[in-house]
Amino acid sequence: MAAKKTVDWAERRTSRRIYVALPMLIRGRDIFGRAFEDTATSYNVSREGASFLTRRQLEAGQEVELIIPRRATGREGSVQADFETTAVVRRTVAQPDEQWEVGVHFTGPRFRTYIPEVT
Repeated sequence: MAAKKTVDWAERRTSRRIYVALPMLIRGRDIFGRAFEDTATSYNVSREGASFLTRRQLEAGQEVELIIPRRATGREGSVQADFETTAVVRRTVAQPDEQWEVGVHFTGPRFRTYIPEVT
């Protein structure tokens, strides 16, 4: 009988992560069914999803809405609309200070391209 191979999440990724702090607006319901709208900051994003810290307790399988504001590029008339999508929670990990590390997979629009702004 052949040994069962475990697949690491990193091996299953279909797009590269970018470690970047982007402001995010998150809407949904917590595990207690309470509706919420909170701000957070991403610590990584990819074309397929994002990770962030929140004080809201969420669980795998829950759906949330995300809005990531886009800044003007400095060229006249080149303001892009905010990135808005829906996502499903894939993982939550308890962190110190009653925070949760949450990883989501976009189920709505995905990032087409992203170039971090250098400040």
